Amino acid sequence: VFYVTSPFEYNWPVFYQKEWFDDVRLVATVYDIIPYIFANKYLTEKHIKNFYMRCIDMLREYDKLLVISGSVKADLINYLGFDENKIVVINGAPDEKFRKIDIGYNEKKVLLDKFQIKRDFIMCTGGDDDRKNLKGLIEAYAKLPQNLIDTYQLVIVCKLSPAGYDKYVEIAERNNVRDNVVLTNFVSDEELVKLYNLCCIVAFPSQYEGFGLPVAEAFACGAPVLTSNNSSLGEIAGGAAIQVDPFSVKDIARGLEEILTKADLNDLVKEGFKKLNKYNWVKVADDSINTLNDVFLQGQNSKIKKHKEKKRKLAFFTPLPPLESGISDYSHDILNELCKHFDIDVFIDDSYTPKCELQDNIKVFSHNDFAKRQTEYKEIIYQVGNSLFHEYMFCYIKQYPGIVVLHDYNLHLVLYTFTIYENNDKDLYKNLLLEDYNAEEINEVIQNNFTPAYQNLTVNGFVTNYAKKIIVHSDYAKEKLLKKDVGRCVKKIYHYANNTPVNHAVAIVKSKYGIKENCFVMASFGHIHDTKRSMQILKALGEITKEYDNIKYIFVGKLNKSLKETFWSCIKENNLGEIVKVTGYTDLDEFLDYMNITDICFNLRFPYNGETSGSFMRLLAKGIPTVVNDTGSFSEIPDDCCIKLPSVESICETDEIDNIYNTMKKFIEAPDLLSSYRNNAVKFAEENLDIKKICKQYKDFILDDSKHHLTEDMLSEISSCLKEKYHDIGEIKDISKTLAYSMIHD
Repeated sequence: VFYVTSPFEYNWPVFYQKEWFDDVRLVATVYDIIPYIFANKYLTEKHIKNFYMRCIDMLREYDKLLVISGSVKADLINYLGFDENKIVVINGAPDEKFRKIDIGYNEKKVLLDKFQIKRDFIMCTGGDDDRKNLKGLIEAYAKLPQNLIDTYQLVIVCKLSPAGYDKYVEIAERNNVRDNVVLTNFVSDEELVKLYNLCCIVAFPSQYEGFGLPVAEAFACGAPVLTSNNSSLGEIAGGAAIQVDPFSVKDIARGLEEILTKADLNDLVKEGFKKLNKYNWVKVADDSINTLNDVFLQGQNSKIKKHKEKKRKLAFFTPLPPLESGISDYSHDILNELCKHFDIDVFIDDSYTPKCELQDNIKVFSHNDFAKRQTEYKEIIYQVGNSLFHEYMFCYIKQYPGIVVLHDYNLHLVLYTFTIYENNDKDLYKNLLLEDYNAEEINEVIQNNFTPAYQNLTVNGFVTNYAKKIIVHSDYAKEKLLKKDVGRCVKKIYHYANNTPVNHAVAIVKSKYGIKENCFVMASFGHIHDTKRSMQILKALGEITKEYDNIKYIFVGKLNKSLKETFWSCIKENNLGEIVKVTGYTDLDEFLDYMNITDICFNLRFPYNGETSGSFMRLLAKGIPTVVNDTGSFSEIPDDCCIKLPSVESICETDEIDNIYNTMKKFIEAPDLLSSYRNNAVKFAEENLDIKKICKQYKDFILDDSKHHLTEDMLSEISSCLKEKYHDIGEIKDISKTLAYSMIHD
């Protein structure tokens, strides 16, 4: 067993290839993931963030993680998706030097005089870090009744930098309590134990802790405790301390007054001592050794092959970051999970250089290298969407059939763009349309030199007709594909989403983007097109802002050039300049930041082209209440997970704007109504959108050698029935539709 005691240390090499360790088992202790939870504070520099996330990825490969509280375990699971079965809570404990001691009169006087402590005192062992919340404690202390301030000094025991010392002096002066606040700066261990024994109470309202050692130290020294109600502090101190909201100065002040005037201090001390039965080093060591032994025995009992069977190899055609495409982000994450089952070569358009971190068994090549390598692969995967980022792969799909992942059912935009708009190749355009329509149908809709009737066409046959298998993200797309050709092998696999709840520090993120804490935030995510009903949203917003002024609407995405003039004119006409923000294209971190602060999102569609919204999946996973149109794949999401408006094709524009306005008004006035949508959305995502489950379905479908779902017996029976009497083409299509419906949930 190889045991790493501190995996996030920056000064020694913790990175490894798992193969180096062969059958050696790997264990690490994780104390917290505070830098990840408060990334806006701790991971602002790219190289530090990259290092930290490499450590996280490394820990995913460990056999067991020892954590110092149930809170750390929950954070690893909820924020980072770790396997709960790999995590063991061993807790922490105070050093044995922290205990109740007798202190003589002269000894006490020397100590108190040294630090200018002149009367009974409240003690805080904090740190020169905003998370330790010394500022909030000083401000809360200043709000106490004057008789309590006159009775108790506030003594802050920790080493401070010169700038930190001056900062807390200034805060105390600003709150008129400078004469009552003592900043000891560094104290020795011996002095620290004595101060714990001499104080009236210990106040430790930290905003977040992996364990909260000062609380356990106070328990051991017989000091009553006030601490926070969140993270590990809520877990460790529950029932043995007065607990407060560390983000509320008012609540900290309430707790201080309660513990100083109303609480039974003897009872708190008694309950604190009881806690030490759980939080002591003998128990921590025993739990650690038992876990290490279990890991060792698991290694001995498992039949680990030193020379693992070589993974099967895939070819993978897709755009990758930094291309501004949801599919490039999707593929990046799918690749890094799917490579656990396959070695993968990615073939990209050679017009850019990918910028993303991929696992070692994923190699990236220009598509021009594919022909000489094509015999190496178990299967070829094509990630296909309705943009020019995918044009380079279309000729390969026809020549080298594989599995097409169809992100957009209608590919007409990309077809028209690369044939007519870019090359004016009308013959190629017509020939590709013949994959979906007969010549007569094409001639009916192509008028006036190919415009404007082309917009009425729905096409994908130039891709799907050559696919060995097809993956789609909705029953809507699966049904349509099977109605056109019931013999196709089509599998619905949900678009994945990371099941990461909304960051609890919403106020911090709002502040970062200049948004008031109590502001009601609405948003839309992804490229800003008229098909996403952006203009109708603006018009509804213009009406709602006449009634409510504490609103912000954020369009997180890039504004389409064709919409730009109309979009900004509408903002000006409706006086929305201070209300609406357009971010432009954002990186993923900023994208998720905006999700974290969104109260309600609008993800509307018309006309609907069979697409699946990746941002909608992320919104579900993060529990962001989302308004969608009741159409296509959006209709398939349960009604209790999102708010559904009628499909636009069934109503006039005035009614559509009214529907949007009424939805805004309803939830601005009663935001508590959104809570059930949040909970149901997260539950749905946990059950259906987890990337590990998605990639398991990918793997099974890739390895399934079935050509189609129809058996030879079924096809023979259908053929016999059709031969018995004449059937016109309409009847035959009806039979296909019936078969498609019967197979839709196969």
